[in-house]
Amino acid sequence: MSRKKEVQIQIEISSEEQWEEALSGPGLLVIEVYQRWCGPCKAVQNIFRKLRSEYGDELLRFAMGEANSLLELSSLKGKCQPVFLFYSGGTLVSIVRGVNGPLLQKTMLELVDQEKKKQELGSKYVPEVKELFLEDNHQARKKPPPTQNTDIEIGDHGTYHVVIIKPDAVVGGQVEGIIQKALDAGFSIVVEEERMLDEEQIHAFYKEKAEEPAFVKAMSSGPVHALILSKGDEVGEGESHSLTAIIDPEHAELIQPKKRSKVVQEVDLGMSESGTEVASRQLAYFFPTFDFSLETHAGSNARIEKTLALIRPSLLREKKDEILKTIHDSGFQIAMQREVNLTEDQAKEFYKEHEGTDFFPCLINHMTSGPVLALALTRDDAIQHWRGLLGPKVLDEAKERFPESLRAQFAIDNVTINQIHGSSTPEEAQRDLNRFFPTEHTLAVIKPDSTQEHKVKETKLTREMAEEFYKDHKGKDFFNNLVDYMSQGPSIMMILSKENAIAEWREMMGPADPEQAIQVKPDSLRAQFAKSILENAVHGSSNVQHAMDNIKFIFGDIPS
Repeated sequence: MSRKKEVQIQIEISSEEQWEEALSGPGLLVIEVYQRWCGPCKAVQNIFRKLRSEYGDELLRFAMGEANSLLELSSLKGKCQPVFLFYSGGTLVSIVRGVNGPLLQKTMLELVDQEKKKQELGSKYVPEVKELFLEDNHQARKKPPPTQNTDIEIGDHGTYHVVIIKPDAVVGGQVEGIIQKALDAGFSIVVEEERMLDEEQIHAFYKEKAEEPAFVKAMSSGPVHALILSKGDEVGEGESHSLTAIIDPEHAELIQPKKRSKVVQEVDLGMSESGTEVASRQLAYFFPTFDFSLETHAGSNARIEKTLALIRPSLLREKKDEILKTIHDSGFQIAMQREVNLTEDQAKEFYKEHEGTDFFPCLINHMTSGPVLALALTRDDAIQHWRGLLGPKVLDEAKERFPESLRAQFAIDNVTINQIHGSSTPEEAQRDLNRFFPTEHTLAVIKPDSTQEHKVKETKLTREMAEEFYKDHKGKDFFNNLVDYMSQGPSIMMILSKENAIAEWREMMGPADPEQAIQVKPDSLRAQFAKSILENAVHGSSNVQHAMDNIKFIFGDIPS
């Protein structure tokens, strides 16, 4: 059965024509202005959906636009949180800064009431709100009391708090409740993210608890939901206590940075040195493109970008640690990294624009001579900074004219190919990142005996479904036993999604033979839960095509 596609609440405005068209429509228009580094806010979706269902498109419409993409929004570039603009008849009538749910709802309800009066009175209607202007607001704002036509600023110069909601609470549907408590307490949501933690990350983030198998199992049992919350300068010392009071440590943990600094481009997390290091790793993992310094978000137009860097085989073999340290010292964060052995076809596809040149055969030979290290790098204007550090592509030119460039410094003796690649444009960076770090879907199946022992129910495969699901094994000695086993009781079917999902889920499962799994991967799922090669607890797709076929067979067509 195919899933019903979710109706989009907000239209995307990315051109001047779309801007004019949106403003000319009926009723109240609410535009969410977001920053490139964090994207639109998920926390407001339920509020928007509820109110649109209640009032309809003639009274209330929703849109979103990225601050860098439209001239009208240029004064909002670099803000640390979303800004919501309210337009009536093409006129800006209210502004709310930050994700303050109660205030957003109150503002919308008051302005929708004005829209009703306008429709009822027609030409006799006299506007009850003043027109606002974005260019004047930022300089003239003096924090007046919050009324429906007030420009409200939340947390531009205050404190960040990071909340990590644990898997049990995420699966139990408690995320919205925790968010609502934070909003009710006056906190605004700057950005949010949902991620899976693997065992290595759990050990890095939670050294004190990582030796407890139950803790590791709980933290890797599903996604965690991370939030950055903010409050302004007017909040006193009791702020952290109010947040601690509403955050149940069984459901979530709180990382509390101190105030942002205008001088020091770092965040003082208010912890011991070791605690700060762990917290910094957590922040870099969950929010790799988010800069916690005040100037980047409140006072500059710097663009936080992500770009691809490739460390070619010879350099990776000889100076991996040295080049990674240089990248870090140059102000980049490594959001993701992956070693890959490229096939000849993959290398030719990646460098197809060089096909026909004299150096193309040499380049392909070198790129397939061993693993390459793909890095997703983030920082302000990452693409330009990385290209500037690399230097010329021609190695002799780099050595002669730009000896301080990375390609000159990290040249390998007797290798004529430069050892570092970087994307040239935003479009190329996105294409390259998608190639090396694609978001994959894989099918995960928890098999019948495991669901019986652990009191979980989901879907029971019929014998015919099991035969079709495992048709690749038809004719093998174990096929009938496998079909009997898979149709004996309910299994849990899950679609897991992340970069490199297929390989990482198979790694987490471990070898098919539990005896082998115990020896070589004692922490794997099959080492812990499998009984035999046949009854080995879990299933995972073996490649992208296999995953697509399995998912379609179980779930039907799903949105990509």
